[in-house]
Amino acid sequence: MKFFLSHHSQLKVSVIHRVLAKLIDLLIVFILSAFLFYPVGPLLGFCYSLFGDGLNFKNFQGQSIGKKLFSLQVQSMIRKKPAHWKDSAVRNSPVGVATFFAIIPIWGWLILALIGLPLMVMEIYLMLRSESGHRLGDVMGDTEVIEVK
Repeated sequence: MKFFLSHHSQLKVSVIHRVLAKLIDLLIVFILSAFLFYPVGPLLGFCYSLFGDGLNFKNFQGQSIGKKLFSLQVQSMIRKKPAHWKDSAVRNSPVGVATFFAIIPIWGWLILALIGLPLMVMEIYLMLRSESGHRLGDVMGDTEVIEVK
């Protein structure tokens, strides 16, 4: 667990901002899933839930839409650069597994509630309790969330 004790990390980013940014991103996943025809909408939502933190074009640098709105950025701890799509996929795989089930009507939604909600609670708990503010996805992807101006 060297990651939690990293001396390279910046100050802990606001957990409230991180959670609000994730809620915005989940709202985008929901909108894509609900308003675009099946299965395209849910698949696009799933892809956004995995790769959103690796957006790198124009004004987005390792930021999902939610993170951009709160001036947050995902950074690779190895490269010290904004996250790319692969970093995003690894760090968001716990959430991605949960959102994948949203593709399946009824039974998938039940599985999403049974797996996704406890996973989100655990992720928030880790952000609050770890000194660095890293969640499971950050540890898996060797990433951290920083504030940008």
